[in-house]
Amino acid sequence: MIDKQPASSSIIRVATPEDIAKIEDLDSLSTSPTRNIHREMEKYFGSVDPTTHERTLIFLYEVDGVVAAKAELMLPPLSNHADRWQGASGYVKRVIARPEFRQRGLARDLMLHIIEYAQKELRLSALDLHVWEMNLPAIRLYENLGFELQHRELYFRLPL
Repeated sequence: MIDKQPASSSIIRVATPEDIAKIEDLDSLSTSPTRNIHREMEKYFGSVDPTTHERTLIFLYEVDGVVAAKAELMLPPLSNHADRWQGASGYVKRVIARPEFRQRGLARDLMLHIIEYAQKELRLSALDLHVWEMNLPAIRLYENLGFELQHRELYFRLPL
């Protein structure tokens, strides 16, 4: 008789204000050079007027009740058109997986979920993102998903 591993339970869902501590914990695991840039988490859950500020949807990937990964989809300000975000571009940022859950396809699943959501629910025309040039696994993922390199940027700092 072969022992079978129990099937894991997973779900991708939109975060709520109750998830702030989990989101901040995941953000602390990022290897991005900008990971320590402060942001007001409450802004993402409606304390800022969405007609004058961007709206960000935070998607959480739970595996067996553990928030294992996240990704964010930033939307432009809503126009006064009835079509909401149709034809606009969204911006994906802060794609992070817990180290113990990496190389299991969670980031890919999250990105596929966001792409489908952007197409079907929001009717966006494009998704943009930035990635650090040394983050080769992320670059491979994004290229495999069909993202195309648009341009390279140089980042400068003057230490004082």
